[in-house]
Amino acid sequence: MSFVSSPIGNSEVSGKNETETSQSRENIIYVISQNRDLSLTEENLPYHSHLSLSVYTQDMTFHWKRCEIVSNFVSQFYSGSDGDKSVDANSASTIINELIENAAKYSEKENSKIYIEIKDLGNKLRVDVKNKVSSWTKLNFEKLMQIIASGNVNQMYFDALESKHTEDKTSGIGLLMLLNDYHLNLGYKIKSNQQDNFEITIRAHIPIEAGY
Repeated sequence: MSFVSSPIGNSEVSGKNETETSQSRENIIYVISQNRDLSLTEENLPYHSHLSLSVYTQDMTFHWKRCEIVSNFVSQFYSGSDGDKSVDANSASTIINELIENAAKYSEKENSKIYIEIKDLGNKLRVDVKNKVSSWTKLNFEKLMQIIASGNVNQMYFDALESKHTEDKTSGIGLLMLLNDYHLNLGYKIKSNQQDNFEITIRAHIPIEAGY
């Protein structure tokens, strides 16, 4: 199974200076998805409800159980909330937990925050998880996304499971698991900060239905 990574979002307009072009790139959602879910790139979709949370990275890394507690809360909050349609609570919890753990693990500073935003779009949950990272982590993340986009996710996931270095920061085993096992539609955005670090936002769409 291979995926397509495309810079889809705000298009660049000829005549912009370099600063404006750089800012434009920061508003682009890069899609990592089997079916190229273009709704990942739309920022102003109507929604039924909106839940926002922020947690300190150190609270998550010192007590990893809290990642599971937060993800269970979110999945239960949205499960069975729309008549005969529902979120698969177990799957949603696993997906959100992986995104939060991933953000906590690779955040630049322990006292930085992770921002979690969930919107009920009617037929899917939009989950955005944002955290600050160093330039080194940002470069490795971009490299990993390029590898995923051009490779076979099934094989990469199998290789990561077989590897003795699955905890290495370049393995991406968590994201590979979400893409391989849940066929998740994922997107990401990278924005530079004044403090010489970067914000990475990972966006996921989780179907609202009877189950996976």
